Amino acid sequence: MTEKLTEKQLHWLRHMLGINDRRKKHPEPYRNYAAVNPGDPEFVDMEKLGVVRLHRPASGNVFIYDCWVVTDAGKEAAFKSFYARRWSRSKRKYHAFLSLRDCFDDLTFKEFLTSPEFADVRANA
Repeated sequence: MTEKLTEKQLHWLRHMLGINDRRKKHPEPYRNYAAVNPGDPEFVDMEKLGVVRLHRPASGNVFIYDCWVVTDAGKEAAFKSFYARRWSRSKRKYHAFLSLRDCFDDLTFKEFLTSPEFADVRANA
């Protein structure tokens, strides 16, 4: 399935599920929708591929956008795409260190790597 999808379409699927953050170790979808202009050709094409379905069409004054949701096949493609492009473990770990530096000004990377205080942060990066 993923072979037929363009990178733009995969981006849309990840975005619809909320799993575009490459810093995450595992994707945690927290939504499943996209509101787009009626008849958007990108979504019509993705519907033909079976990765999205129209949930609520635009209807006059009430809904001005088509509302699309990701199908199970689309979710599978989005998750595969997420894992293929997520950051390496070392890059995720270094980013976690940089985020902690906002709170701990004098924290060195060596301290971050060796301190038991940050063991959970390192393990979850």
